Amino acid sequence: MKLFASDLDGTLLNRKHRADWIINHGLQIIKETGNVFTVSTGRNLSLLRTAKLNKSYVICMNGSCILDPNEKILIRHPLKKEVLHFLLFDTPFQFEYQTIDGIYTTKDAQSFKKIYMANQMLRNRDIKEDMVKNLEAYFFESDPYWILDQEIFKVNLHFTDPSMGPLLDKLAKEHADKIVNAPSVPSLAEITGAGVTKGNAVQELADMLEIQNQDIYVYGDGINDVSMLSCFDHSYCPAGSTKEALAVAHYELGPYEEYSVIRHMVDVCMNAL
Repeated sequence: MKLFASDLDGTLLNRKHRADWIINHGLQIIKETGNVFTVSTGRNLSLLRTAKLNKSYVICMNGSCILDPNEKILIRHPLKKEVLHFLLFDTPFQFEYQTIDGIYTTKDAQSFKKIYMANQMLRNRDIKEDMVKNLEAYFFESDPYWILDQEIFKVNLHFTDPSMGPLLDKLAKEHADKIVNAPSVPSLAEITGAGVTKGNAVQELADMLEIQNQDIYVYGDGINDVSMLSCFDHSYCPAGSTKEALAVAHYELGPYEEYSVIRHMVDVCMNAL
C-alpha cells in the first residue's frame, strides 16, 4: 500500500483552483488499487470544500490537523494560548486566525477585501470570481479575546507590500521555539506551532496507517511544501514551482495545468499491479 500526499493550488488542482473529472477519477483509481491519498494543504476545511475533491484523508492548515475521509479529526496541533496571546496583543499585525472551519480577523470587511485584492495582484493571480466564495469563510471585526478562546490551528497574513516578508521572517526567527512560518508563497505569512509542518504530518499519518517511508509519494510547489519534499525520497514538483520547492524535490514533473501530478500518481498505482 502506498500513500500519496499532495498540495492543492499549483500542484493537484486545475487552473480554476478546483478538482474536476480528470482529477477525481484519478483519485478513485488510487483508492481502487488499494492505495491511500491525502490532501496536504494550507487551507482549512471551509476553504478545502470549495475545491470539490472526492473524500480523502486530509492534512490541513500546514500539518496542524489531520482528518479521516469523514472529516473526523485524528491528530490536532493547535497553537498554544501563550502564542496566540502574543500574536494578538504583542505584535503590530492584524493576522487571520484559522479554526477548522472558520477564519477570524479583527479587521473590518471592507479593509480586508482591499488587502486581499492587493495581495492577489502581488501574486499575479486573477481569481476575482472566486473571491466572494473565499471570503465566506471569514468572520470580520472579531473580538481578540474571543479569538483567544478558540482552538486556532494556523495564523495567516496577506502582504500588501514585499517589504512585509522580512518582518515576518524576523518575527519567526526570534520566536522559533514557539512558531513556524511556512508560507506557500512569499507574499503570505502562514504560522503554525513549533514543529508543526506538512512533512511531519505526512509522517504522522503514514505511521498511523503503517505505511513505510519507501511507499510515500509527496507532491508540492510551494515554500510550505519544502518540509515534505525534503523528507521523502519520492518527492515531486510540477514545472514552474517555487525555487525553494524545486531545490529540494527529487523529481520535476510537467506543468500542473497538464494534470501532471494526478497522472503520475495513477501511473505509479497501475505500474505496481
